Amino acid sequence: MNAVVSHGDFDCADCPHAGRCWGDPPRPGAGIVVTRRVALEPGEPLFRQGDAFDAVYVVASGCLKLRETSANGGERIVAIRTPGEVVGLEGWAQGRHPHAAIAATRATLCRLKMPPRGNAVSADLLERVLSKAAVQLERASRPWAGGSAVERVAAFVEDLAERLGDERLARAASPLPLTRAEIGSYLGLAEETVVRALAKLTRAPLASLPRRETGQNRKSADIRNERPSSGRAR
Repeated sequence: MNAVVSHGDFDCADCPHAGRCWGDPPRPGAGIVVTRRVALEPGEPLFRQGDAFDAVYVVASGCLKLRETSANGGERIVAIRTPGEVVGLEGWAQGRHPHAAIAATRATLCRLKMPPRGNAVSADLLERVLSKAAVQLERASRPWAGGSAVERVAAFVEDLAERLGDERLARAASPLPLTRAEIGSYLGLAEETVVRALAKLTRAPLASLPRRETGQNRKSADIRNERPSSGRAR
C-alpha cells in the first residue's frame, strides 16, 4: 500500500472532526482510539482481496469502493463506503478480507484501535461499530432493485449525493466517483444502460422523475447519527 500514513494513538474525543465520523462525539476515555490515519489517492487500495484482516477503519473523508474479483477474473462492486462508515469489518470473521477496498476519490481513513480477539473491548466502541454495521447491512439490501433502469440509477445517484454531502452530484454538476461500468456492476445493469440512464438524468432533474418509496428514501438520517439507544447517561 503506497498510502500516506500517520501513526500515533489519539482519543477520538480530542478530534475536532469527531462529529463527522460519529455524529454523537465520543466522550473522553470511552475507548474510541485511533492508531493510524491513512490518506489515499484515487485508485489506491486500502487492502486487497484475500489480505489478512488486521484492522477496522472509519472513513473520515472521500469515498471507497469494495470490489470483488471472482475465480474467473470477473469483477463487481459490492459496496461503497462514504464518510462515517466502517471499512474492513467484513474480514473479521474469516481473518481475511473478502473484497478489495479501493479509493474512488481522495480519501482519509482512521484505523480504530481494536483489542485482539477474545480480549475485552470498550462497550462504547462496540456499540458504535455494530450500529454502523447494521445500517450498512440495511443499505446492502438495495431497495431500488425492482425499479426501471433510470429509477435505479437515479436512486443510486441521489443516495450517493446524500451520503457524500454533495448536492452537485444530484444535479449532474459534479463527476461521479465510479465509472459507468462500475455503477452497472453495482446496480446489476449493463454499462450501456447506465450511460443512457445518466444521459436522461442530465436532461431531467431527479425531482421530476417518478419516485419509488424505498428504504433509502425513508431513511433521512445520516449513518453517522445512527446509534441504538443504550438507556445510559453519557
